[in-house]
Amino acid sequence: MTAGAILAILAAAVLAIELATMTFYLIAVAAALGAGSIAAFAGDSAGMAIVVVVIAALVGLPAATIVRRRLLRPRPEWAQVACPDVGQLVRVETISAEGLRVAYRDTSWQARLESPSAAPPAIGDILTIVDRQGSELILASPAAAQDIKQPQR
Repeated sequence: MTAGAILAILAAAVLAIELATMTFYLIAVAAALGAGSIAAFAGDSAGMAIVVVVIAALVGLPAATIVRRRLLRPRPEWAQVACPDVGQLVRVETISAEGLRVAYRDTSWQARLESPSAAPPAIGDILTIVDRQGSELILASPAAAQDIKQPQR
């Protein structure tokens, strides 16, 4: 088996491991092994193919680190998509130990008050959405929503 074939098999194996583990760094290693394989198939000696692998890895691993950090960095506040539900009104349907159930968009939603120490609302109260976390609505306290009128249907 030639050096190019061995390096190609190693590149494929490392790429398969990367797809299973999602470490991101193994992509750089697989690319380096692939570059060495191409060099070996192009007619370079096995030693030269190994040099290509080492150089490609020395360039690829720091590049992978930079890309990974950029992908994991939290987006600045100005770049985040605003929640379209903020400012909308909901009506309290039920109150339980698990939280509130509110009517919003013709269905029942799980909700909680923004401030846990706020006075609990009464059934039928109209509250304002201040945020949404997944499928749970975060609501302003009843005192903050007292001046809001019933939503029109």
